Amino acid sequence: FFFQAEDGIRDHCVTGVQTCALPILRRVLLSERVDVVDVHSRLPAWCLWFVLRLLPARQRPLVVHTVHGLNSLGYYSRIMLRASCVVAVSECVREHLRVMAGGQQTAGVVVIYRGVDRQRFSRRWPQSDGWRAEYLREHPEAIGRFLLLLPGRLSRGKGHVDLIRLLADLRAVGVEVQALCPGNTSGREHYVSELQSLAAALRVSDCLVFPGLREDLESIYAGVDVVLSLSSSPESFSLTTAEALATGVPVVGYDHGGAGELLRRIFSGGLVRPGDRGELFERVRRVLGGQLVPGPFPADLELSEMQRKTIELYEKIVSDRCRPGESG
Repeated sequence: FFFQAEDGIRDHCVTGVQTCALPILRRVLLSERVDVVDVHSRLPAWCLWFVLRLLPARQRPLVVHTVHGLNSLGYYSRIMLRASCVVAVSECVREHLRVMAGGQQTAGVVVIYRGVDRQRFSRRWPQSDGWRAEYLREHPEAIGRFLLLLPGRLSRGKGHVDLIRLLADLRAVGVEVQALCPGNTSGREHYVSELQSLAAALRVSDCLVFPGLREDLESIYAGVDVVLSLSSSPESFSLTTAEALATGVPVVGYDHGGAGELLRRIFSGGLVRPGDRGELFERVRRVLGGQLVPGPFPADLELSEMQRKTIELYEKIVSDRCRPGESG
């Protein structure tokens, strides 16, 4: 029996580990005779650590920590290194864990990339009908323009300012584009207003669209000409970059974190030094001119492969613990 402890455990938290979730978790582990617990973040990891102290050694499940983020380097985060097996969702996360461990070797950390659902995100770009045709009917001012997409939360550090400056640079040389920034605008009104003011000052207001929260990113990816990844801080994986590349649309992004790792593997022509305005402009212009095209999408980045490797890992560590005459 495998049990995954996600951040949903927060629903039961009061303060830190003083939580009613602990006896609940203990009861589940004992009643279901759990073999493996896979924890995906720090608070559940600490909760589990305290619960395991309350169990007899022979009844303690094996623990897998799957690390999704580039967490702070302090004591609180190092709990993610204390497990039967540690899974990193990218090579850059594995390197971050090595730094967290004080430079010690992390050969025991297994890299299993986050998987992209190829049933939703398939290689079918470019696509001129469907979503794009509907978008042009709603936004006739975009007819004849290239479409850019900056997916992600509407928050500082995601690269919206760099995008607006890019729009101005492209317009200055006669390249007409329109950029979409999907995301929940509720509670972000002040930030969106700031961005619109900057766009107005640079005379590209008509090039910037905030379509709100969207659930059809697979169609949007297939209908735009380039996707951008411009976060000022490195991300652990950049699922939007992977999804876009799986769809076949070129991605231009900063060469750091998970996005840089993905682009180096699949589309090195889209790599840009972080914050380099001139290089960003040149890369996007070359992509729009058809001079740079992504390579094939690697099989180890598919959801089915992630699932297969994860189950195999669970089975292996359980098998390794078993001895003749014992049950798993």
